[in-house]
Amino acid sequence: MANDARQLTPLEWLMPRAYVRQIFAFPSSNESVAKSLQDGLTGVIEEVPYLLSGVVSEDFPEGSVSLIEPYQSLDDLFSWQDLSPSIGYARMKEDKFPPAAFNVPELIPPDTIPPYPTPAPVFRARLSLVKGGFLLCIAAHHNTTDITGFGALLKLWASRCRAGSSESTGFDHKWLDRSALFQSEKRSSISVPELLHIREPNEPTRARRTGEGALEFKTGVFFFPWRTLQEIKQATNDRITALEPRSWVSTGDILTALLWSAVIEAESSASSSGLQGNSTIGLPVNFRSRLSISLPKDYMGAAFVMTAATASLKDLKAFPGTDGSEDAETKVAAMNALSRIALEIRKSITSVDEPAIRKVFEYIDSQADIRSIILGPRHDGISLVSWADQGVYELDWGEVIGRCEAVRLPKLMYKRYPIIQPRIPEMGEGEGGFEVIVSFDESTFRRFERARPIARFAKLRCAS
Repeated sequence: MANDARQLTPLEWLMPRAYVRQIFAFPSSNESVAKSLQDGLTGVIEEVPYLLSGVVSEDFPEGSVSLIEPYQSLDDLFSWQDLSPSIGYARMKEDKFPPAAFNVPELIPPDTIPPYPTPAPVFRARLSLVKGGFLLCIAAHHNTTDITGFGALLKLWASRCRAGSSESTGFDHKWLDRSALFQSEKRSSISVPELLHIREPNEPTRARRTGEGALEFKTGVFFFPWRTLQEIKQATNDRITALEPRSWVSTGDILTALLWSAVIEAESSASSSGLQGNSTIGLPVNFRSRLSISLPKDYMGAAFVMTAATASLKDLKAFPGTDGSEDAETKVAAMNALSRIALEIRKSITSVDEPAIRKVFEYIDSQADIRSIILGPRHDGISLVSWADQGVYELDWGEVIGRCEAVRLPKLMYKRYPIIQPRIPEMGEGEGGFEVIVSFDESTFRRFERARPIARFAKLRCAS
């Protein structure tokens, strides 16, 4: 049974009962777009048949889920409509694809907004033709995948549309094989492992959004240039190497540190300007390559855990201003603080090894009721999501469809901490880097926009 691609792992039981959903903007107005996408998806279904299935609750353990036998057809999974009389692609592109432009209910595939049907479909996609291009909204149930698996699914679909096969992707049915994540025998596990915690009675559940009554929320897309981040990383690693010769930080660690600092600055009121204490942040870790028998990098199930990093408020608030008037000592202190933050992030991520991952599976699998188990250690409520390695912009969908120009979410009506979007490569005259989506109430959004790491290193692309 563990080799059955329809069986979900104990880790997948803990995934949100929601959808990984993105909207992709393409400039193609070819009249064959719908047919090309349908034909391509037909091939994907042949290789990933559980896309025709649905997610249902199981009685044991309480809180677990599974997939039922496929019951749908291509027509259930894919739908399309023509919105060209009311939506123009050129204007959206000119405005940098603002979130409010995607607040059109018809863009979202059916059955992927609460309340969900029973069973909840694994996959839905909706094509919306607009004047001068099209929008493609794709949704996959989070109990079956994570953002890396979602990206692998896009890769398959693009290859099918471009070449009529998945040969160029190197597709292997091992992408669907969950067997490495099942325990060969059940073990009794009493203590809660470090990468999990038990929800307290007053702790918010996944279903509750972080919103505050009648507050007006603003969703913004900020851009961090790749070259800027590389320069910061180089300077930071020079400092780290001098202190810890074998240590280093990645570009992602630097971006996370900048965003963490900006959130702390934005959410600090004038009355809470002290530098005492620490902040702890939740971070996702893709563990596909961290097992003794590695999962394929394009494994399509969920294969991430959450870890936590802690830094002092003094370091998180140490960034100099944007007017360039700081003295050399202040600048050095700020870079040293950034180095410490980024290094703590790196150490937290590298601490996630196979024994820690296996303990997560053993504990979940040994429980009769998993409804109070939360993925990740406790943190202060701040968590970041990264889609950086999804590889969306590199995908060539063929002559009819072309390449994606933007990845967006609709305007959010609740608070959302930073979501790092898929990396934008340097292609043609376009500047490479990362877009980051955030949503805050308007006063917090203004403070985030003016926060020193944002004002100094990022650009506001659009906001709604």
